[in-house]
Amino acid sequence: MDRIDGTPVYSATDLVAYLACEHLIQLERAALAGLVERPIRDDPELDVIRRRGFQHEARYKADLETAGRIVVTISTDGYETDRGEVLRRAAAETVDAMAAGADVIYQATFFDGTFRGHADFLLRVEAPDRPSRWGPYHYEVADTKLARHVKASAILQICSYVDQLERLQDVRPARLHVALGGSARTVETLRVDDYMAYYRSVRDRFLAALGDGTPATYPPAASYPEPVDHCEVCRWAAECAVRRRRDDHLSLVAGISGRQRRALIERGVPTLEALGDLALPLEPPLSDVSPRALSRVHDQARIQLEGRRAAALRYELLLPDPETGIEVDRGLASADTETYGGGAHAGSR
Repeated sequence: MDRIDGTPVYSATDLVAYLACEHLIQLERAALAGLVERPIRDDPELDVIRRRGFQHEARYKADLETAGRIVVTISTDGYETDRGEVLRRAAAETVDAMAAGADVIYQATFFDGTFRGHADFLLRVEAPDRPSRWGPYHYEVADTKLARHVKASAILQICSYVDQLERLQDVRPARLHVALGGSARTVETLRVDDYMAYYRSVRDRFLAALGDGTPATYPPAASYPEPVDHCEVCRWAAECAVRRRRDDHLSLVAGISGRQRRALIERGVPTLEALGDLALPLEPPLSDVSPRALSRVHDQARIQLEGRRAAALRYELLLPDPETGIEVDRGLASADTETYGGGAHAGSR
């Protein structure tokens, strides 16, 4: 999310972030409004992943060249800058390469004034029955991903490029391609029409959420930093974790689920301390949370709270149910026995 020539401009990354975490989008809005500085996340693991991604992209480009395809590179893709003239120049170079009938276009750039996009590759497809504005051919998008399976976020990202590409070449490509990682280096090919309706729904909801007239605030008033999978790679993760700890958020209870948190908050139990001090059983019972599950997270919160108040580590042994005894293949009873040099070695999973 950037401001280019005074106007907010969005990317496929913003669409993926919108689905992953509503609070992230509100934080980005606050940063765009100048209410807070975007954090810089210094994460060596992410740096390694980023380098591997560039290497994978270079291998796929080399594979295309080995197969005899001529690759045209858009050198000034504008990805690292929000200067409008650089972005517009890269987008114009991309259109010129398509008009010239380039075989493969590397680092293709799109910009329509609202969305910007940077596709890894555009592949020329000979298609007299589906010609582009330039002749009996059109282009399809291919993107490289380190994952070994195609993820929904990757398809959504590529569909945003397809949307821009269709606008430029006057025909929708029939297929999209994902060059996957791993030793197999599989290239998955999918039908564009299977996903475009979903993409348009996400795009329209995203734009509606940003254009509802609500001013950006910091901290965001319309959302809360619930922990999600995206936190593992998010630049705002440390800040959100500080806020949850300051608020004594229920997510601090080890093993508690989002559904359990929502049910407890609706019942007026919003913090770890409130859950640890809660008197059970609850009447009426929580909806969609069994008494046994509630008892488990209550005990977990209670022992964490006791440790906090005593400023010391607290723990309790969970003994088997006297009626059922030790359950086979559960917990530490899940053990493999292997023989090493005539002796027995037991390892638990």
